[in-house]
Amino acid sequence: MNATFETSGYAPTAYRSNRKVPEPMEGNQQSALFRKSWTMGSPLPRGKLSDLIPAGFLELWDPAEIRDNEQIDEARGITELEERHTYHGRLDEECLRYATLPRLSWALLWMQHGGRWGFLILFPVFCLVTIFGWSQLHAELSLSEYYADGVHPFLVYMFSPMLLCWGLGRFLEKKYPKLVYQDIKGPRWELNRRTGMVTLFKDPEKEGQSGEIRGQAPFHEWDGYLLSLPDHQGNIWYRLVLVHKTQEWALPMNQLLAATTNREDVLAYWDLIRQYMDVTKPLPEIPLFEAYRYLDPTTRAHDEKAGRDPYHWRNMSEDDYEAFKRKNQTALVNHSWR
Repeated sequence: MNATFETSGYAPTAYRSNRKVPEPMEGNQQSALFRKSWTMGSPLPRGKLSDLIPAGFLELWDPAEIRDNEQIDEARGITELEERHTYHGRLDEECLRYATLPRLSWALLWMQHGGRWGFLILFPVFCLVTIFGWSQLHAELSLSEYYADGVHPFLVYMFSPMLLCWGLGRFLEKKYPKLVYQDIKGPRWELNRRTGMVTLFKDPEKEGQSGEIRGQAPFHEWDGYLLSLPDHQGNIWYRLVLVHKTQEWALPMNQLLAATTNREDVLAYWDLIRQYMDVTKPLPEIPLFEAYRYLDPTTRAHDEKAGRDPYHWRNMSEDDYEAFKRKNQTALVNHSWR
């Protein structure tokens, strides 16, 4: 989409919470099965923002991450801002655009780390069980019989494949990194603050589809839903999904915040997305966006008026940041979510 930007730096289609917008002109084209699969109850409210932050965002992107990125840019001799136009994935003042490694890369990484964690977690347990079993049966069985019947099969058919996956995956990562970390072929979805558009892309791994749009509509035509699903232990897991009002377009947002048992985290996530897309408000006040705040017109004006320290997060000590996380978590739990 080629957007024409106003002097404000935003396109006419940019989302403004203080502007009344028309409902989609086309009738509802969603099937009953689609609605049942992607919506539960009423859409999440678009009222007053909570100004709270999902805990996952504070864990993934913290002051140390900002400082690490600075060191990486310095070592490379080129900043992320100078080359980000070439990225399929972006998290900045212009857009949240998600892209991921090809399926083969993920298969190889899962092979390595699945084998590694499976072995490191299960093998010590197996050793303890084996020792206990031998202490109970040594009077009835010889050591060779006990090993042949109770130990050897587990080593051959369970732990040897784990070690093989771990070792082979590690070997490929070290010797053939381009095989494991293949080039990202294209984005999956995008939320664009400057244009106000939500875009779904076709599967980039299919020939000729990289970058092609599957669906696109202004943010005000999308509703947020809190989807819940119980696991085998009876825990309820929540995630945020954006669903278009009339088209069969659904966008699970669990790539930036994974499904969680904390309902308030997902509700705060919805508020964060709404604030990000709303050009009448500054970017959310989180470490992730600190390097880009001055590039966004509304945020720059807000920060200048408030006298905000441009390095507020970057220079924060670890103790102060931990205190902020605790305060935010308490507020999340105590907030009156509607």
